[in-house]
Amino acid sequence: MPRVLIIQAQMKHYRIPFFTRLSDILRRDGIELQVAYSAPHGLHDKARDDGELPPEVGRKVKGHWWGARIIYQPLWREIAQADVVVTGHENKYMMNCWLFLLSALRLKTVALWGLGPCLEEDQSNFSHWLRERALGLVDWYFAYTHGITAYLRQRGMPADRITAVENAVDTSELHKSIESIGDDEIAQAKLRLGIPSGPVGIYCGILEPTKHVPFLVSAAQLVRARVPDFHLLIVGTGPDRGWVERTAIENPWIHYLGPKFGRDKAMALRMADIFLLPGRVGLAVLDSFAAGLPLLTTDLAIHGPEVAYLIDGENGRRTAHDLQIYADAVTEVLRSPRLLQSMRQGAVRTASKYTIEAMAENYRAGIIQCLALRDSTPRMASALSK
Repeated sequence: MPRVLIIQAQMKHYRIPFFTRLSDILRRDGIELQVAYSAPHGLHDKARDDGELPPEVGRKVKGHWWGARIIYQPLWREIAQADVVVTGHENKYMMNCWLFLLSALRLKTVALWGLGPCLEEDQSNFSHWLRERALGLVDWYFAYTHGITAYLRQRGMPADRITAVENAVDTSELHKSIESIGDDEIAQAKLRLGIPSGPVGIYCGILEPTKHVPFLVSAAQLVRARVPDFHLLIVGTGPDRGWVERTAIENPWIHYLGPKFGRDKAMALRMADIFLLPGRVGLAVLDSFAAGLPLLTTDLAIHGPEVAYLIDGENGRRTAHDLQIYADAVTEVLRSPRLLQSMRQGAVRTASKYTIEAMAENYRAGIIQCLALRDSTPRMASALSK
């Protein structure tokens, strides 16, 4: 039975449904999946967003961290036993040096799984160079989204060795919770917050600088001046929490709800008409669309690849990173019921396309193609055994 090894630095809780499903569908193809991961570094652990895979899928190993940027995971046996190894594209994986060598010597089929270009603003030119150099040292690339494909091809990765997995999270429970909340319950929840009527915007996510929360609040103030019954909900926690709490006290129409999960998160999303995220867009776009909310953002170089799911004018808006222009776009959508309804319908259609099930099927197809490539390519190990 062919064996595929996927290496992760840590196991994010939102990845557990994906890896479990991928293991199930690969097993039906006669392929064994093993996912190796480690405990998060102390700095990462503060997020409290890690989890554990079932033992039949996961292999937890000790990770040796240098700071929060470099990790060594002793996976020699697992790599030796695997037919295909999929590792992260980030420079933090020390084992990648050996994997790239094994791939270059045709001793192992190695694939990368990643975001394509480096999106972190504090990375050096050398880090960018290393990431691009790695593309010429592997056999396959599992791209987070289709939007990365052009970048990869420009840097020499053959189109027939790229799989766009269309990164997703399991939003089925969120969708069910939203569907279970009736209009009367929403009316009562709004009344408790002092929202008698009028349009509601929401931000739901981590409160930290890349999300540009102060920009959001300033834009919301401009919108409020034009749409007097507009209210803003802010959900989440993070470094900017104190500032948000003080701002909400000063502006009674801004409601800071703290971190919310499960049905409480669904309730907050259900109260809203639009999702406002002028900063970095990542997987939050899927929560927005699962709730049937158009997402309004701005042009930034640091967006995650999932921003490709947003189609301007169809399921959201993407404006220049200009306070006045962004506020104008929000106001336009809120003042046009027909436009808002059209975008909400577009969000629902997009949510049905980018699912954990579709992602697992895309990944499965890539693995099967990658295994076929291995079988059709002479390996040095085979030559030496003759």
